[in-house]
Amino acid sequence: MGERLASLANRQELFARRQYEPVISPQSLESTTSVWFGVGVAADDASCGLPVDVLILVLAQEMVRRQLGLAKSSILIADSNACNAGVPRLDVHRAASLAQAPLEALVDRFGFPVEIRRSSSLAPASEVERKQQALDIDNGYVAQQLVQTEIMRTRGAAVKVGWALSACTYDETYFDRLYRNRFGDQVTFAYTIGGRTLNPQRPRACPYLCREPQDRLLLGIKENAVRKLYSDASSPAVRGYRRLIAKLARAYHHLTGDDPGTPESFLQFVVDASTAPVSGSATAKKKPARESLAGAPSSFAP
Repeated sequence: MGERLASLANRQELFARRQYEPVISPQSLESTTSVWFGVGVAADDASCGLPVDVLILVLAQEMVRRQLGLAKSSILIADSNACNAGVPRLDVHRAASLAQAPLEALVDRFGFPVEIRRSSSLAPASEVERKQQALDIDNGYVAQQLVQTEIMRTRGAAVKVGWALSACTYDETYFDRLYRNRFGDQVTFAYTIGGRTLNPQRPRACPYLCREPQDRLLLGIKENAVRKLYSDASSPAVRGYRRLIAKLARAYHHLTGDDPGTPESFLQFVVDASTAPVSGSATAKKKPARESLAGAPSSFAP
């Protein structure tokens, strides 16, 4: 199974190919029943929305699940981590809701077997605190991240998908390396590419946190994502975001068999689908249009 996972990570363009190879634990691959990834809801402040870039992780996780023949996968929304870092609880609750609702709508629309839960419901607070204290790590956020990875492992989720970004000190590789130092070779880690922004001064970013709404294409809100994307078509940052959307459209087609149409129509489809009711309305089940949206270019050229 390790060879299959390594082959997937080297083939598929959503993974950080050649830059960050998967860290494979044969023991974990034999025992795991699930694959998972985490969604942070705060850095210094609470996130103000969920970027479409989170689909990098959603689609990559589904590829890993199928490649390993697993029955299910999970998304953990890290609300307790943010509270532990001192972010006000009301802000954390709002940010967690802004992440959870569109994710539930999208995995429902895609038909992926994903359980979405908040980290605050993962285990009793007393158990988490006891495990954190045993680690003897001053940084509570870091300690909680490691404890959550270990709890997920003990519950059968011994394969974790994370994002990697060489320009970022605290991407997932940082926390995963600390986990391996403390707990050993018990979890398999696979890494995707990072997210994009429309800001030419900061074109790369975490795929699920948003500080400046004008710089990201957001899920869960009614906006014309294509118009926003083409607000400055000459910008290198915009061109990078366009390439990312094209990659997401290809991955969606690979996994579902549905024709996503142009990348522009796929982008607006996922933004609209992320606001749809879960389970079965006509809106939620509507497929992406095959024609280009009016007023938008017909393809995403590099």
